Amino acid sequence: MGHEGSFDINEIVDGQKLRFASVVFLVITGLVLVSDGFDLAAVGVIAPALCKYWQIPTVQLVPALSASIVGMMMGGALLGALGDEFGRKRLIIVALALISTTTLAAMMARSASEFTALRFVTGLGLGGVVPNTVALIAELNPRRSRGRMLVAVATGVIVGTSLPGLAVAMLAPQSGWRPILLVGGMLPLAVAALAARVLPESVKYLVERGDREAEARSIARRMRPDLEITDDTRITVPRAAPDAGAAKLRRLFGGDFALVTPLLWITQVAIQMAGFFALTWLPTLLQAGGASAAQAGINTSLFAVGGFCSALVLLFIMDRFGVLPLIFTLLAGVPLVATMTLPGLPAIMHAVVIAGAGFCVQGAQLVLTVLLGIFYPTALRSSGTGATLSVGRLGSLAAPVSGGFLLGMKVQVAYVPLAPALLLGVGAVASIILAVVCRRKLDGFRPAELDVCDQRAKSYKEPLMSRAMCSLQTAVARSLERKR
Repeated sequence: MGHEGSFDINEIVDGQKLRFASVVFLVITGLVLVSDGFDLAAVGVIAPALCKYWQIPTVQLVPALSASIVGMMMGGALLGALGDEFGRKRLIIVALALISTTTLAAMMARSASEFTALRFVTGLGLGGVVPNTVALIAELNPRRSRGRMLVAVATGVIVGTSLPGLAVAMLAPQSGWRPILLVGGMLPLAVAALAARVLPESVKYLVERGDREAEARSIARRMRPDLEITDDTRITVPRAAPDAGAAKLRRLFGGDFALVTPLLWITQVAIQMAGFFALTWLPTLLQAGGASAAQAGINTSLFAVGGFCSALVLLFIMDRFGVLPLIFTLLAGVPLVATMTLPGLPAIMHAVVIAGAGFCVQGAQLVLTVLLGIFYPTALRSSGTGATLSVGRLGSLAAPVSGGFLLGMKVQVAYVPLAPALLLGVGAVASIILAVVCRRKLDGFRPAELDVCDQRAKSYKEPLMSRAMCSLQTAVARSLERKR
């Protein structure tokens, strides 16, 4: 509880009730990720049309498919760190504006090389949207509903990835590929304008900065009208101020995160490989198997429909089962991803396989996104999420490269998805270890903020005894807290 004239920031955030403003916030942040997801999938579904337009073989489009992923690798870390420095809201708007500008410019690209350069810059913006949005959601919603909120909003990415395939089925046969990019450019621009006017800044971020107290109190009053927050009220932070630069990155491997961060990174690489493989190659592989552009677009959208169904399920089980759904979705996803382009399947069965693969892969991504938003403390949330997503882009980058390599080697279409399926199996193993760590650290599988040891032992360069003492201090503190 807060003392007279002061309130703890966690008391303010965690004591909120559901209000109309909360629903508006949920809708706006969801739209932010819808626009992000649309652009992620747009180039994959128009890839066959681009190859025909520039009269190039499919493998020559790999640099264009890879450029945005390289940009996302850099943008996730860069804009995630800038979000910790300059604010989540500001960086969300900057990232959306960058996506819009470069996507609209790509409509005028005169060659594959120009298109590739523009996609790299677009990737910078795409990489910055998710970490800052996840951080904003986690820091403005109470702990009791944080997991459900993150799942609900992250569904926006799935909805966004389903739209380009449907748009191609409706527009591309008559209008070509440019209208898809027009929608992909105008959507984030409209959402950026809406976010600038409606979204609040993270009150936790404002309080930890210490130089925007009036703005923090104003947002806190709207969040908690039941509390008497005056112009003289102090809002306190229970944790130390965030580190900067290399010190912050080192803290991603301090304390409990010494093992958790690598496990999150491995799992993210596997999920991103499978997800981006579907986004970049599934339309092309389906058309190579004899499907029309419209049929391939609709079937590709089924991957996202499966992901949307997984989101509906996770809304009800995520807060209860925590890490366990991650294990289930990854294990079940291995055979489904491997058979996405298997020939000879009846149409209904093929649709079920693709939707099931989307259920597992995008469901796993939702769970992992929630874990990132909860495991990392406020001072590291954008950096931790951004770093994990950036490392995960290695899997995203492997998707177009491996697909292009296998197609260049004349591997049969049915066998090409084995590459992401195998890596998904590696991610399943990492998720099992993560569940064991979570069980030991938190006495259960439900996620909560983990500790970054603030002692000198947080660095791997420190002696083993110092690290052991730090872990012992943390364990004692947790034990005393449980007794209280």
